Amino acid sequence: MATETGEGAEVVLENFVEAMFRLMMDNHHRRIAELELTGPQLQALRLLRQGPACTGELAAALRISAPAVTQLTDRLMRKHLIERRQADGDRRSVIVSLTMRGRRAVDKVRECRNDVFCGALANLSDRDREMVVLALGKMVTALERYETQTADQPYAASKTHSRARKGLMA
Repeated sequence: MATETGEGAEVVLENFVEAMFRLMMDNHHRRIAELELTGPQLQALRLLRQGPACTGELAAALRISAPAVTQLTDRLMRKHLIERRQADGDRRSVIVSLTMRGRRAVDKVRECRNDVFCGALANLSDRDREMVVLALGKMVTALERYETQTADQPYAASKTHSRARKGLMA
């Protein structure tokens, strides 16, 4: 069977990533357009959905400058999606948090994303669905581990990536 070979596995992974990316990006762009947001604005809202953050942390997480995060948060404030306040004990530090409207915006995007994935899963048998969910859970763990291992590396393929790729091609 072709998918049992290394080359077949790589083709399956490539096809999966392409199809998933296409579906998610189409859906994602429609949702952010409906919400009148930019990609970086939605990313900031997603990060703030985890909890309030100071503007410096937000800038670092988004990999943008302090002036850029100020502009971004100004726009989100005008849309009533976030609120800013001074940090306790440090008037120079600004804490940013989601408003209820901001929380609903992030939750709507997540709900729509999950609808796409669940719609695709509905086309599988119960057994196949269970296997896919189990495999994806393992893949999330592997991706998180890979992210940690490569966090400070440039985009070039890491040794771990090269070993995994060789394993697929074996």
